[in-house]
Amino acid sequence: MKKNHDYIHYYRGYWSDGGKCRVRIYRENGQVPVVICSQLPDNCNTSVTNMAEYLAAEVIMEHDLSTPVTWMEHYPEHEGEIGEYSLVSFSDWDSQGVCLGGVWRCQVGSPAWSPLSAAEVKAMLVREPGA
Repeated sequence: MKKNHDYIHYYRGYWSDGGKCRVRIYRENGQVPVVICSQLPDNCNTSVTNMAEYLAAEVIMEHDLSTPVTWMEHYPEHEGEIGEYSLVSFSDWDSQGVCLGGVWRCQVGSPAWSPLSAAEVKAMLVREPGA
């Protein structure tokens, strides 16, 4: 798949602004979009794991992505910690407004995580159209 976007996404955490993560979007005609959302070592705000349903809604709306998307969460190697990937499934892709920390936000359904190996991530990024 072709990488269309690779940038730092700034977001509001549970209680304050200042959250940031790396977002990579892979998209090709006829294929489900793939988003890799990476926790940054210098993010001192709410983690991408705790914000998954909010970040997914934000990224989908900002980039006008068709749903469902393949959403992956990534924690890179850092200070001796092993890097890891997870496939995040959401119970629903419809965006809903909710009040979080006194601010109205959009979110998709409840997330569930399944671990992925680096080889599985690579295979998902090179899949054939219609596969």
